[in-house]
Amino acid sequence: MLTGPYQTPTALVKEPLMAFFWVILAPILFLTGAALIALQFIPAFEPGTADEIAAYQFSWLMSCLGMAAWFGLMSVWSNAIGAGPFAGKMRTEPNWVAIGLISGPLILIVPTMIVSSFMTEPGWQYNQEVNEAIFEPQNWSLAYVFVAVIMAPIVEEMAFRGVAMGAILARGFSPVAAVTVSSLAFAFSHQQYSPEAMFIVFLSGVGFGVLRLMSKTVLVPIIAHMAANATVLSLRWHAANPPT
Repeated sequence: MLTGPYQTPTALVKEPLMAFFWVILAPILFLTGAALIALQFIPAFEPGTADEIAAYQFSWLMSCLGMAAWFGLMSVWSNAIGAGPFAGKMRTEPNWVAIGLISGPLILIVPTMIVSSFMTEPGWQYNQEVNEAIFEPQNWSLAYVFVAVIMAPIVEEMAFRGVAMGAILARGFSPVAAVTVSSLAFAFSHQQYSPEAMFIVFLSGVGFGVLRLMSKTVLVPIIAHMAANATVLSLRWHAANPPT
C-alpha cells in the first residue's frame, strides 16, 4: 500500500465520487434506512411499558446491522482500490495507545461541558423530531452498547478520519482543510442532534482528526473515540442509577 503525507494511502485519490458516497450519503442510506425498516416491524406500544423497551432495543439492533453493512461494503471498496480495509494504517506504538485512551474522553467531554454551560433547556442535545427516550439508559441494550463503544468508533473513524481525510490529503490539500472538511461531514452525519450538539460533534471531530495527523494512523482516533463513548455511557448510566 503506497502512502503519502501522514501515512495516507495514495489510492484514496481514486474514485472521489465513491469517497463522497461513503462519507456523506452512506450514513443516511444505511442508518436512516435501518431506522425506517425497524419502524415497519415495531408494533404500537404504551409509554413506560416493557413493549416500549423492546421496541427501542429492536431499533438499536437494526442500527447495529445498518452500521455493519456500511462498514463491510466501505471496507471492501477501500481494500479493492488499494487503500487497505480501514483506509489507513492500523498499527501504532504503545505510547499512542495511551494518548488515545487519555485524550479521547477529554476531546468529547470538554466541548460538551463548555457548550452545555450556555444551555438551560432540558433535552437541548437532540433534534426536536427525535424521540429522546430511545437514548435513555433504561432503553439501552447490548446492541446499543456495542454500537456506541465498538462499532460507531470503528466505522466513523474509518469513514471520516480514514476515507474523508485521506481523500483530501491525497489530493494535496492542507491538513487544516482535511481536518475541517472531515469534521463538518462528521457533524452532518449526526442529524439526531441539535445544532449546538452538532457543534460539539464537530469539535470532537477536529480532535480526532488532529490525533490522526499526529499519530499517522487511523487506529489512534478509533481508540480515542471508543474511550470517549465508553466514558460518556458510563457517566450517563451512573447518573441514571445512583448508588443507594
